[in-house]
Amino acid sequence: MRLKTRLASTVIKAAILGVIAALLAFALAMDRSAPEPLRIAVTQRADAGVEVAFDLPRSVRALSFEALPGDYRGRQWRLAGDDFVVTQNGDSDAIVRRDGDGFNRVVIVAAPHDERLEKNYQPVAPYGDGGVLFYTGHFTPRDGQGRRVDAAFSFRPAPGANVVSFGAHADALDDWRSPTGQSAFIYMGPLAPAETPSVIAVIDPDAPEWVRDEFDALTPLVFARLSQAFGAALEVKPTVFLAAPLGEDEGRLRYAGDATQGQFQITLEGRAWTEPSDKARGIFRRATIHEAVHLWQAPARPKGEATPDWIHEGAADAIAAETLVALGLWDEAAFAADLAAARAECAQRLRAGTLKSAKARGDVRAAYACGHVIAEAVSRAEGAPASDFWRAFIARAADEGGYDEATFYDLVAERSGDQGFVRALRRFVSTPAADGGREIDRLLAAAGAPRKRPLLAPAPLARDQGR
Repeated sequence: MRLKTRLASTVIKAAILGVIAALLAFALAMDRSAPEPLRIAVTQRADAGVEVAFDLPRSVRALSFEALPGDYRGRQWRLAGDDFVVTQNGDSDAIVRRDGDGFNRVVIVAAPHDERLEKNYQPVAPYGDGGVLFYTGHFTPRDGQGRRVDAAFSFRPAPGANVVSFGAHADALDDWRSPTGQSAFIYMGPLAPAETPSVIAVIDPDAPEWVRDEFDALTPLVFARLSQAFGAALEVKPTVFLAAPLGEDEGRLRYAGDATQGQFQITLEGRAWTEPSDKARGIFRRATIHEAVHLWQAPARPKGEATPDWIHEGAADAIAAETLVALGLWDEAAFAADLAAARAECAQRLRAGTLKSAKARGDVRAAYACGHVIAEAVSRAEGAPASDFWRAFIARAADEGGYDEATFYDLVAERSGDQGFVRALRRFVSTPAADGGREIDRLLAAAGAPRKRPLLAPAPLARDQGR
């Protein structure tokens, strides 16, 4: 009887210890799965610069970031004190102590600059009102695998200013994370956002009045049309930031745009924007629609850096052209002239090498011009708008956890049912061409006859009454 009692007692103790061990293991697992985030405090300074303080949960010997070209951080970031320095190592920039010791806090000051990073977001961009547009992606460190670490931002605008991003509009933000889970733009300054049925807009007061009117009128028509073309409205009302550092160059007419998931920003440069003209209006409409298309494309994320830009940039140009026709703002002649311009630029770009190698040789424009030609060829091969292909492509990318070049070719083959066209497409991308124009003609001939597009009667742009 005693033996049984002792055995029972031993079993009970073992069971209790087992439960305690399991609870400890669960707690440790939970602790590992939810580490304390890196906290980043962004404070706007009186000189419109920003002070960015990194408070790390544990000591590190380096704070690593995705590299920016031209030693941008080394030139533009000022580190508080003399203990720290920015170093470059291949595809990464890093903040380290000069003595090599570990640290758990570092403070930098970044000033807004007009200097543009080609095919990259501006870290801190100036607004004419003394405000700034801050991009969180360039201030979020990477881990050892190159992934962005979990970071929570706090924003403190200058006195009398506010902070705006997505639906947030406040005197300050604490422990903020983007609602899309991706890097985002944040405005800090005196401007209040203007919300319309289509967008939340922060418009630089230096923007000419006709540009503001054009934006108000164009936006609701474009968003309604793109919702129809892609078969769905956007899940989050997008935020649009429009800056107008026009400068003194009377002849300049430059439109620069960047899009992230749920946001895009526009920068207008040059005094030629001051007065409306057919050329200025045409550039503004086409480029704004291009950036808006990216909002619908954004859920289809590339699988890696090797995924070519021509897949999405060329399609955005092609869908923008289709949208201008659908809205009655272009006729068939304007559409044909736009495609002819893309063909001519693509042929010229191919003289320097293949489309596949364009990114490596620093040819940014090839992705747009040759990508536009490819999107038109796919549209002809399918007998459907470029937006139809992208509607299916977004769904396929979601199923596969992202997309790459193989995803693109596989879907083209599936939807067109024409393996000969797919082979011609692959050759066009990767085979050197002595005569780029002839190769473009061959690709379009393999695609088939141009598709007929319904034309709507031109109509005046309607104002967005919500503004």
